[in-house]
This record gives sequence, C-alpha cells and structure tokens, in this order.
Amino acid sequence: MPESDAIPNERFRDARIRLFGSRQALAEAVNSMVPISFVVSENDIGKLERGEVTWPREPRRSAFRKALQVDNDQQIGLFDRRQQRTSNADSPNEPSLDSPDEATSDEPPLASLSAIAEGTDLVRFAAVLDRSGIGAAELIAAELACDQLDRDYPRMPPDTTLGRVRDLMTTVTAHLSRRQTIHHQRRLVTLAARLGGLRAWGCFDVDEHRAAGRWFELAVSAAHEAQAWSVGAWLLGAQSLIPWHRRDFRGAADLIERGIYHARNGSDETTRAWLYALQARAFAATGDRAGFERSYARAQDAAEYSAERDRRHGMDFDRGILDVWYYAGSGWLLLRQPEMAEAELSGSLEALPQAHTKARAVLTLSIADAAVQSDETGRAVKLACSALTSTTHQPILPILQQARRIQRSVARRDPRAGRSLESPIDEFATALATVAAGAAS
Repeated sequence: MPESDAIPNERFRDARIRLFGSRQALAEAVNSMVPISFVVSENDIGKLERGEVTWPREPRRSAFRKALQVDNDQQIGLFDRRQQRTSNADSPNEPSLDSPDEATSDEPPLASLSAIAEGTDLVRFAAVLDRSGIGAAELIAAELACDQLDRDYPRMPPDTTLGRVRDLMTTVTAHLSRRQTIHHQRRLVTLAARLGGLRAWGCFDVDEHRAAGRWFELAVSAAHEAQAWSVGAWLLGAQSLIPWHRRDFRGAADLIERGIYHARNGSDETTRAWLYALQARAFAATGDRAGFERSYARAQDAAEYSAERDRRHGMDFDRGILDVWYYAGSGWLLLRQPEMAEAELSGSLEALPQAHTKARAVLTLSIADAAVQSDETGRAVKLACSALTSTTHQPILPILQQARRIQRSVARRDPRAGRSLESPIDEFATALATVAAGAAS
C-alpha cells in the first residue's frame, strides 16, 4: 500500500503499548503462538501500526488477538481492504471500515431503541444498580487496612507481610464474589489490585519471581478494569524490578514505559515522578546519559507536586516531597560517576526513617558500590557488612543480590577483602531461606 494512502492503526499501537511496551516484546509473544513460517518481526508490527498492512494472514491475526486480549480483528483495527473496496462499490453510502468507531460485520446488529425500552424490566434494572453488598463502613475499613499494610511494609519481614496480605485478600475476594453496587465493585477491584501488587512484591522479596510476575499481571489487569490508572502505573513500575534485578534492562524499560502510558490516562504527580525516576535509572543502565538527565529532570519537576497521601510501597518522602535522589544516585553509579552518586545516595539515606531498615540497607549497599568504584575496598566491605547485619531479621533478595555483586567487585581488586564478606553473606542467605520457607507455609 502506498505510504500516502496508509492510515495509522492507533488501536493496534495503543494496545501494544498498554500491554507490552515495545514492538519486540509483542513480536516475541506472537511468535510463541504461530508456526515458524508465520513469525513476525518488529518491522512487521511497525507496518501494521503505520497502516501499511491491514490484514495479515489468519495465524498471525489469531495470535495478535490473543496477545492483545481482544475478541475480534476490528478491535485492534485490522480489516480486509479487498472486502472494503467491494462493500464501498456496492453501497457507496455505507461507512468505510477505515473508520474505527463504526460497527463491523462481525458484530451483532443493535436492537432498536423502542424494542429495548419495551423489553426492559425497570424494577430489575434498578435493583441491579442498587443491590446490597459490602457496606460503606466495611469497605472504608478494608481500604484503611490496606493503607496500613502499605505503611508497615518497610518495617516488616516478608513472611509477616505476606500473611497479612493474604488475610485481607481473603476478605476482599469473598466480597468480590457477591453482588455489589457498581461504585463499590470498582473500589473493591481497585483494592484487590493494590493487594495483588503487595503480594507480588512480597513474593519478589523472597525470590519467588515467577509467582511475583503472575501476581503483578493479575493486579495490573484488575487496575485496568477498574480504570485505576495510578494503581496500574505503580504496579507496572514495581513489576519492572523483576527484570531489573535479572539485569534485563530492556525488559524493565518496557514495563516502565507501559506504566508511564497508564499514568497519562489520569494519575497523580507522585506516581508520575516515581516512574520518571525509574525511567532515568533505566536510561543510565544502557549508558544513555542524555536520556537519564532528561527523565530525571521530569521526575524532579513532577516531585515538586507530589503528596504523601499518594504514597505507595517503594516510594519514600523527604519533608513532604517524593525522594527521587536514590534513583539519581543509582543512575550515576551505572554511569560510573561515583562521587556524584554518593552525594545523592547519602542525602537520600539521611532522609530515610531509621525504622525503614531494608531501604536503608539497599542505600548503604549502593554507597558501598560507589566506594568500590573509587577503589576504597576497605570502606566498601565495612558498609556492606553493616547493611547485611542490620537486616538479618528482615532479609530480602535484593539485598542479598546487591551484596554478592559488591563482593565480586571487591574480590577483583582485593581477593582477601572479598573473602571477608563471605560469612556475612552466607548468614544472610540462610536467614532469607528461613523467611522464604515461612512465607510459603
């Protein structure tokens, strides 16, 4: 099709960004469902989004429908141009299939308004809209309990957190299976999404990455159903930590991009700032200093309008403003600028409450990383040991991974200093295994 005649397929593009982020991620999902002769590339998906191709072969269309979670081709803007031409020639006054808002031949015809009015049982309809379910007071209590869980999370070991999340989730799930008013149903689904996110984060902390991924996916789906865009954006940012800790920076960046897309539908500035800070760090991981500085500037601008009432797990505040300095420090570390990194990280550490032991340990290990880059191996070992011993009662996987990485970096410079970290790391790993076993029970 000539480029001048192509009409961009925004439905397809929006679905791809919302669910997968990058074209490559969508291509990989589709290729897992089609024969080898029907595999697609990023370039193929680009042609679909630009409208240069509108009707791929059926195996590809079927895979696209499944991957993008739609029931028919028209929902993602796919149509057969040959049938369109025939239809237009036979009925010149009929609407074109190029118009995405028009009904298609695959959809059932709409009943007339008079038939609908005559056949509607108004009493039953009113009952559906005003059916009994969870009371307002009980719903508020459940939301407040979730808020408290979120606040307590930084101070609790993962097994305790997961136990409390399961208890509250059982209550919410029971109410979701009953009839509710539309308003209460949406609030319950939003609450379920938040709890699913906390459960996913707890699974991540005890090295249950596969379970964490599944919980995040279900939670994001629930947030999307409830149109809880801020919750969905936070969930995608949190989910990006799974590929991040596998050093899959591209996969993390894709999830962050999806989170930013969700936030554009309607989100608070606190969540926007946090996502831009995550994006800045992801740019730094690929060596893109300009991208890092651009996204970090956006994070700072949004943080000026942040509010603690919008805080969710993973976010910290300093004097009422979201702390994005940790991500700046992490970014400078990745860009091999240890002095700039330590200045940002030290400021963030000073702002953290003493009770947030796990977050303080992560920051301390990041400062140890900066010390290694500055060839201060002795100082790095002391900082790493301090971080490990301070959190043995609240062990989480990110701390263990970070400590092991520092040990390898120290050992390359000073093997003897590297060996001195073996015992604290082994003790921490044992504590984490015990907590993980408790979380699974």
